[in-house]
Amino acid sequence: MNISLLHDPFCRDVLSDVSTFLEFVEYLTSRDEDLKSVVDLLDRESFERIPGDYSDTKSHGYADLAFLAKVKKECLSKKKIPVQVCVGFLLEHKSWPDDGVVDQLIRYHYHLMVEKLKKNADKGIPSVAIILYNGTESWNPLDETYSDYPKALQSILLPFKCVFLDVSTVPDDKCLNDFSPRLGAFIGALKYARNPENHSDFLAQMVKKVKTSLTGNEALDLLTSMDVYFRYWISENFKEAFNMDFVRPPYRTIHDAEVEEAVEKAVEKTEDRVAVQTALKMLSDSKPMDEIVRYSGLSEERIRSLRQPK
Repeated sequence: MNISLLHDPFCRDVLSDVSTFLEFVEYLTSRDEDLKSVVDLLDRESFERIPGDYSDTKSHGYADLAFLAKVKKECLSKKKIPVQVCVGFLLEHKSWPDDGVVDQLIRYHYHLMVEKLKKNADKGIPSVAIILYNGTESWNPLDETYSDYPKALQSILLPFKCVFLDVSTVPDDKCLNDFSPRLGAFIGALKYARNPENHSDFLAQMVKKVKTSLTGNEALDLLTSMDVYFRYWISENFKEAFNMDFVRPPYRTIHDAEVEEAVEKAVEKTEDRVAVQTALKMLSDSKPMDEIVRYSGLSEERIRSLRQPK
């Protein structure tokens, strides 16, 4: 299984909201002056998501989200017949390094901004591509993309302005104090999905902010998605205080992918794949050994051999 091809729909759940996506883009402009010069031309009220059925993401499997925004009329050249000018935005989320992501975005840009949406623009749709990353390894695909080109050529190498954000570089206080509860909780969840117990103070503050700032259903929906992303750490630590029922959304998460990858590596031809998967999941949940033996049907020796080194 190629885990680099997996996406986390949590990203789409949160950033498909136009106001949250625009807030996210505004934050990126604080880190990138060139992007700011583009976004300053745009009518913020005109941002709209390109529907998934139109952008055809499911069949093409290219990008997680796409948006369009209109350039303000006062920023256009004076003509007798005004021309509608739009800027496109593509967003791709990665939880693991994937050195093919830039080529992936180039293909999707052509599919959507040229083939699908050409009729919406007089001369084309200038675009911004955003790569959002929350992996454990140090990685920046733009460094690799630009490495062989002189600096003077780098800005004209790609058919779009490309921005990379590793969420580990976003300060916790930015999430807690400056972002909206929805964006702050999302970035915080991406940062600490793999080790929430080491950041319990920050996450307790974030959960409290979500609970007190959003309506009941909005808070429940967001905390439920976070709970899955954190392998139920949220519900284990806050369910009693919030008196909420947490239901797993029907999508695959980082933990699911890691368990499936472990099954692929651990299963032997003579074994039942389901038995290995059951044992690995129970081990990850710290279930008693006798219970794992009973439910998986594997020997205690074999189960101990499946333990992942710390």
